[in-house]
Amino acid sequence: MKVEYKASFYRTFDKYSMEEQDNIFSTIKHLIQSIERKQLPKGLGMKLLRSKSRLWEARVSDDIRVVFRYQGDLLEFGIVGNHNEIKRYLRNF
Repeated sequence: MKVEYKASFYRTFDKYSMEEQDNIFSTIKHLIQSIERKQLPKGLGMKLLRSKSRLWEARVSDDIRVVFRYQGDLLEFGIVGNHNEIKRYLRNF
C-alpha cells in the first residue's frame, strides 16, 4: 500500500504538540494496518464524508480528526484538524 501525505496535511499537522503528533501517527498506523488486513478499524469513528471523491474521516481524539482518501492501493492524507477546520477544508475541496 502506498501512503501519501499532502502539503496541506503537513501544514495542519505542524501546529500540534509532539504528544498529539504521536497520537496522530499512531492512529494513521492503526488505520493502515486495518486496511491492509481488510478489516474495518475499530475505535476510530470512521465516517465517509464524500462518496464521489472517497473522502473519509478518522477520529484521533475528541478534538482531532484526520481526513484521507482511499483508492485502490493509495491512502492519501489531506488534513488534520478539528471539526470546523475539516468543514472549511471540505468547502474548498
